[in-house]
Amino acid sequence: MAAAITEEQSRKRVKHSQSIDRISDLPDSVICHILSFLRTKFSVRTSILCRRWMHLWAYKSSTINRFGLFHIQCSDYQLQTWVTFAVVRNVQKLYLCFLSKEDVRGFLPRCLFTCKTLVAMRLRSCGVIPVRRAAVCLPLLKKLHLIYVRFEADESLTHLISGCPVLRELSIKLSHAMAYCNVSSPTIKRLMLDFKSDGTRLEINTPAVKYLKISDSFSEHIKCGVLNSLTKADINLINDENKPDYFLYSRSLLELIDRFRNFCEEIQGWMEPLQKVPTCLLSHLKIINVVNIKGKKHELEIIKYLLRNAKVLERMEISYPGSLGSNEENNMLKKISLFQRGSGACKVAFVAA
Repeated sequence: MAAAITEEQSRKRVKHSQSIDRISDLPDSVICHILSFLRTKFSVRTSILCRRWMHLWAYKSSTINRFGLFHIQCSDYQLQTWVTFAVVRNVQKLYLCFLSKEDVRGFLPRCLFTCKTLVAMRLRSCGVIPVRRAAVCLPLLKKLHLIYVRFEADESLTHLISGCPVLRELSIKLSHAMAYCNVSSPTIKRLMLDFKSDGTRLEINTPAVKYLKISDSFSEHIKCGVLNSLTKADINLINDENKPDYFLYSRSLLELIDRFRNFCEEIQGWMEPLQKVPTCLLSHLKIINVVNIKGKKHELEIIKYLLRNAKVLERMEISYPGSLGSNEENNMLKKISLFQRGSGACKVAFVAA
């Protein structure tokens, strides 16, 4: 009987000891140390245990390699809190992406722009960039993507870039107006610019750039510095023929291309020849492909202009639809064959598509 009582008491003691929450008796410092051995996404899950655990995971001393907020709803205060949390933990890669380009939030915390460990950053519709030069110091940042962010002033972008001494890749996509945009850096090797802002003056000074991509709809003036390192460029200027200074854009494109030693250009539309012949047309252009010609007056004017002014042109290939009537085809080919050629070596080939 005594043995049975002893065994029953033993079972009760074991059961009682198993039900004791010993972890909750530990001090916060010990719990935080335990959480430091977990990956961040697992330590965050402990916040649902009880009120005391709600914020303990945030006091982990471990560093964060990558931190991202994607398409979530949060207040400006919450956004600043999250970003500050990541910066304090020496984040290396930061991604803040919100859906709508119209939902650009308030100022991002200034500590983000003095983060000593940040290597890559992508910001989309998530805040305003500060203006002061002293407010930016990102000594390790190599890759920066800015999509639908806003700048406190035009010079904010200049200050941001100047605060990134080892920047290698820069991508900017803007929808709001900037009077002046200056992209200057001696270290950038890949530069992608996509502007939809009316009236912007764009200036590029990136002597080390190897790849350049420009998609632009409204910039009134594009100026490039030395591009001796350039190996590939994709230039897409979309013009608005309803603008009174529409033809300046075609000239801006040609002057930009003139800075490239080797290039392949595709022009899908050109409404009227320029009065002043661009230098690249006079001394660089060697091959021209003209597609889907139907013998209209303005089409023939363009071909005539190019043949007369392209002084080193070697070949022009003209394709026209096979459905074109025989009389129209013969008249068109005859007119083009009689056009004056600025290059004696130029050969004109006709192809029925």
